[in-house]
Amino acid sequence: MSKLSVIVPFVNEYPQLLFTVQSIYQDLHDRCDFEIIVINNFCDEVKAQGQVEDKSFEAVLAARAVNPWLKVLHYKNKLSHWQAKNLGVQNSTGDILWFCDAHCVVSRGTLWKMFEYYTRTHEEINGTLHLPLTYKLLESHKLIYKLVYNPDIGELHYSFTGYREPTDRPHYQVPCMSTCGMMITRKLYDGLGGWPELLGIYGGGENFINYTLAILGKTINIFGGNPLHHHGEKRSYSWYYDDYTRNRIIASYMFGGKKLAAKYTVHRKGKTTVNQNILNEVLIKCKDQREMIKSKQVISIEDWVKKWD
Repeated sequence: MSKLSVIVPFVNEYPQLLFTVQSIYQDLHDRCDFEIIVINNFCDEVKAQGQVEDKSFEAVLAARAVNPWLKVLHYKNKLSHWQAKNLGVQNSTGDILWFCDAHCVVSRGTLWKMFEYYTRTHEEINGTLHLPLTYKLLESHKLIYKLVYNPDIGELHYSFTGYREPTDRPHYQVPCMSTCGMMITRKLYDGLGGWPELLGIYGGGENFINYTLAILGKTINIFGGNPLHHHGEKRSYSWYYDDYTRNRIIASYMFGGKKLAAKYTVHRKGKTTVNQNILNEVLIKCKDQREMIKSKQVISIEDWVKKWD
């Protein structure tokens, strides 16, 4: 059977991180070969916001000493959970990956069932498998994503919508879904080149995964049943508007090329010169990854969207 690598980035999430790790461990132990990799993303950007590091890193380092299935890393370069996830993947050994935020609790039995199912069916699915979410830990209302498309401003995005149960099989296709609770093969992740190196902390990462996979002819799928209980509270760090703009331009460039990225940039709120400078940086620094993705592309993003009209 395959090995599962669970990737969990965090910044100052004590003690919730420990409950997250414990819920994952309890669902997997004695059932499969697995590892849990937690990545501390506390860095100078967080310090500059006036934050002091809490006990999260110290606690998981202590836990690692007695739990061989736990790996602990530190991504210090910048505030970016996407890059922390990339580091986690680089230090993982599983052929199947699962990504989870550090403020989530897995429904009992759900992750194991998902992994067992994906191990058997990932070639047929030809894409990713995702759990529905609850927005707060104690909520019962399950959520997934829906497509948001505005061609006039070059925007391809998403928003929450209500979950529906599958009918004839345990999974069904959707146009997009959160990467919190996403299962993906290492082969598919490597085929994307990982999350682009310019991505900062907030936004864009889901856009990149969902819509880049789309142009490669891959699918996004919901695994029916119990949710991943997410806790959507304010974090101990802030994100900046320009960083969010950069992330969205990066994603647009990756799945839509220069033309779509430029259109999105022109219509993006903010200072025109700042947005144009961001676009220019993206076109230079992300060119190689875009060219690699383009060489594998099987459908334009515009034609793919028509399938979901």
